Amino acid sequence: MRAQQIFARAIFTARVLWGALTFSCVLLGVVTVIVPSPVSHPPEESFVAIFAAVGFALAIASFVLPARVYANNVALVRVEKVEPEPTPDGPGPARFAHPELAAGRAMGIATTSLILSMALSEAVGLLGLVLHMQGAPMTLSSAFIGAAVVLAAVRFPTVPRLVEPFERAKGASFAASEGGSY
Repeated sequence: MRAQQIFARAIFTARVLWGALTFSCVLLGVVTVIVPSPVSHPPEESFVAIFAAVGFALAIASFVLPARVYANNVALVRVEKVEPEPTPDGPGPARFAHPELAAGRAMGIATTSLILSMALSEAVGLLGLVLHMQGAPMTLSSAFIGAAVVLAAVRFPTVPRLVEPFERAKGASFAASEGGSY
């Protein structure tokens, strides 16, 4: 199986996961509209401030933590690469000696990182749902849920987005390995 086929299968799975987790963030908003808050008074300002701080920390962590996990996992992977032949235009990019094996590992690591980033994004929306159930105004809880949807939406998976960090870390290119692009 060629690396391109591995990418095609893995990107479909990644997009299904992305769609499901993004939709779950949207569903949090639907729940806050449909289900009334059981509490008649708004939560204390300190409670809201703590939730805002936690939500902000989760939003930052949804970028930082998956990137660290990705980098650590890529560092553990051993792949063979082949240095390019010298040409008059200079050396081309190195290629993977076993592109199928490298592609499978790259997509596995990227999918794990994607799931982690999506889960942390969804946690921001869950804070909004909790605030709603604690009597917070709809505008406040909607801000958390809206942030979760935006955080999820910006992570739409594409093959380049998922494998280019792997290529940079390993100093080789899938395109050079198979004579084309993703």
